[in-house]
Amino acid sequence: MDLTGRNVVITGASSGIGRATALEMARRGAHVVLAARRAELLEQLAAECRALGVRAMPVATDVTKPEQCANLAEKAGAVDVLVNNAGFAIFDSTDEANIDEWRSMMETNYFGTVHCTKAFLPAMLQRGNGTIVNIASITGIMGFARMTGYCATKFAVIGFTEALRDEVLGRGVRVALVCPGTTDSEFFETADRAKMPGASKLMIPVKAARVARAVCNAAEDGGYRRILPVLAAVFMRLKEISPRFAHLLMRRVSALLERR
Repeated sequence: MDLTGRNVVITGASSGIGRATALEMARRGAHVVLAARRAELLEQLAAECRALGVRAMPVATDVTKPEQCANLAEKAGAVDVLVNNAGFAIFDSTDEANIDEWRSMMETNYFGTVHCTKAFLPAMLQRGNGTIVNIASITGIMGFARMTGYCATKFAVIGFTEALRDEVLGRGVRVALVCPGTTDSEFFETADRAKMPGASKLMIPVKAARVARAVCNAAEDGGYRRILPVLAAVFMRLKEISPRFAHLLMRRVSALLERR
């Protein structure tokens, strides 16, 4: 798919990966509908996208509310690409976690993806055309200590995406996953990186712009799954081949680094 002239909806567009994705889509000639709760930031981003020569419409949206996702779909009209990106993280061990925070993460990260998908998918299926790109994480492939609640939300997103991809196969709709490792963005304004396992800090954070390029590439080719950076992709492959060894290695290296 050539993104030029395509209509793209991006959730969580006010900052981080979502903002970077909106700008990259605009650079590739796509018209963008920007969704997030912070209307003022959306207006600023819309102006930047318009300056790149495309249409941009901000729509203040809380993805945890199905009715607001339906409103987003109504205002967006015919959509070629939906990017489900809205999400946040709070890291804590299970024994110390606030269950209300876990529930809030699940409502945004997982159910937000579900609500938006259900709002846009019927029209895509009716037209026999469309692409859904879900932003997951390597934490949806492998569980990490002290990130329990967040990992659960991303495992849910990946399971949903895999099942959805099989459901729509052959019906004209493509479903793709982008799974970044640690990202250098506003994400860590709520997530405490100090609580991540020590070994995970060996991975250089990926710039949001690099993830955005992966998202746009996924929208163009409909490829099933992209993991970045390369080190993360290699380790996730190890985890899938030998889960016990991958977890043992993570624990041993983390313990060594955390003692230091």
